[in-house]
Amino acid sequence: MSEDLGFILAIIAVGAVLFFIFIINPVKAFIKGYKEGPGKKPAPKKSSPLPVTKAPEKKKVPVRDRTSPVRKSGSNNIFVSYRRADSADVAGRIYDRLIAQFGQSEVFKDVDSIPLGVDFKEYLDKIVSSCTVLLVIIGGKWLEATNADGQKRLDDPRDFVRIELEAALTRNIPVIPLLVQGAAMPTEESLPPSLRKLIYRNGIPIRPDPDFHRDMDRLISAIESYIKG
Repeated sequence: MSEDLGFILAIIAVGAVLFFIFIINPVKAFIKGYKEGPGKKPAPKKSSPLPVTKAPEKKKVPVRDRTSPVRKSGSNNIFVSYRRADSADVAGRIYDRLIAQFGQSEVFKDVDSIPLGVDFKEYLDKIVSSCTVLLVIIGGKWLEATNADGQKRLDDPRDFVRIELEAALTRNIPVIPLLVQGAAMPTEESLPPSLRKLIYRNGIPIRPDPDFHRDMDRLISAIESYIKG
C-alpha cells in the first residue's frame, strides 16, 4: 500500500514539473510578448544636432551725422565774389583750382547763374547765407571801379559785390580776401560803413606763376578747415 502511494506521488511530481515546463513557461512568454507589442523595435538613438555656422556679420557703414558741419553735397559751400572788370582772368583760374579740388557743385562764382525774373538782391543774400566761406578777389581796380554815371560801385547799394559782402559780414560768415595783381587791402575810410569789417578779415595774396599753385594750396587748406569743421 505504501509503495503504491509513493508511486502515485512520484507521478504527481513528474506531472507538475512537466506542467510547469510545457504550460506555465509558454504562457508567461506569451503574456510578456503581448505587453511589449508585436515587432516592437528599440527606440533609435538621438543623433547629436549638427553644428550651426553663423553667417559672417556685415560691416556697418558709418553714417554721417546730418547735424555735422561737414559739407553738404550739392550745396554752394564756397562763394567767389569778384569784379569782371577787375580780375576776371585770375578769377577764372582760381575757380578752376577750386572745382578741381571740391567739385563744381560746391562753388558759386558767376552772377550769370541768377535766374531771370527773380530779385537778385534776395537771391544773392540767400546763396551767401547758405555758404560756408566767401572768397572776395581784390585786384587793382576793385575799390575804384565806377558805374556808367561815374559813381564808385561800392557806394551803390545795388552793387553785386557790395550785396555779397554785406550778406556775409552781417552773418559773420568767414570772408577771405584774395589779393591779386599786387593789390593791397583797402583802408577802412575807403569803404562804405557796412563793409568796414572787411579790413579785419585775414587775407592771402594769390600771386602769378611760379607761386600761384603754392598760394592756392594754402588757400585750399584753409577752406577745408572751414568745410570739415
